[in-house]
Amino acid sequence: MLGRKNTNILVVKTDGLAAFVAAEPAFEAIRDAHGAARISLLTAPGLQRIARAAPYFDQVAAMPDFRDADARKAFIRQLKSARFERVYDLAADECGRKLRAALGPFGPKWFSAEPGSKKTGQKKTGGKKFAAPLPQVDRMLASAGLGAADRLPDLRWAMSARKDSANMQPSWYGISGAFGLLLPGGDPARRWTARGYAGLAAVMAQAGVMPVLAGSKDLHQFGDEIAHETPQLVDLTGKTDHLQLAALAQEAAFFVSDHAEETQLALSVGCEGVLIVRSKDPLPEARGRHVVMLTANDALDTVEPDFVWRTLSNMGLVDTAEAAIKMAGAR
Repeated sequence: MLGRKNTNILVVKTDGLAAFVAAEPAFEAIRDAHGAARISLLTAPGLQRIARAAPYFDQVAAMPDFRDADARKAFIRQLKSARFERVYDLAADECGRKLRAALGPFGPKWFSAEPGSKKTGQKKTGGKKFAAPLPQVDRMLASAGLGAADRLPDLRWAMSARKDSANMQPSWYGISGAFGLLLPGGDPARRWTARGYAGLAAVMAQAGVMPVLAGSKDLHQFGDEIAHETPQLVDLTGKTDHLQLAALAQEAAFFVSDHAEETQLALSVGCEGVLIVRSKDPLPEARGRHVVMLTANDALDTVEPDFVWRTLSNMGLVDTAEAAIKMAGAR
């Protein structure tokens, strides 16, 4: 075990939900290596609640807006006063570089997961990363004398934060009985169509499976398009944080998504389902999971809702016999 009692360690992870989920084994490795230390996490504002539920950190804070000079100076003073012995920069993005520069050359020992390059053979995709812990993170941990377990990210610890909180229960949102999660991504070019999601939602509702749409508030208009076609839809876009979404995903019968970061969160708590992707796009990380990828050569509107439903059935995620009875009774 590294470090002394009362040692302060800083972990920096500011690059989005999918990357946060992928880093979970690295978080555990850092915690295990510094069992007696006080570990602080610096992350993106939207990730604070789920980060605080993690068993790896004693304190969680959000990266401030470095364009605000007064806020920046106050934040740097606060970090310097903490006298961190080590910093593990798991993002190695612009936020981390600014932070390292601000702390100066005589700051804490800094371990950084540098971005991929031609030298390392890591390809740049131009989009958000959806990969499991990246090779450069493993190299960074090794250089620090640590090693992450060779396992998939597991965020089931998020469920311990539910306790008896009403807003962590499906019933809080009017959800009852079996339900499936629809998780469209934020990039319109990589997103299955509103017609596709609406058609699937209609099939789900007819089969007695409540369709639940979730995602960021930026998807609210997209949700309105689906709800207009399928009034049975429960539209939660912009209404759940990541901790609440993890709780919903654990109880969902399945998910259907495209290139949404939220997919990685659903997978990390054991939810299973279907991903709809274009063959020319980088594939979301799903190794070792019960997931089927439906790949379209060009436009995603070629993927039909009935085919998605049959795929879910073939995966054993819906009770086709019971669904057939309910669908027949609805006619």
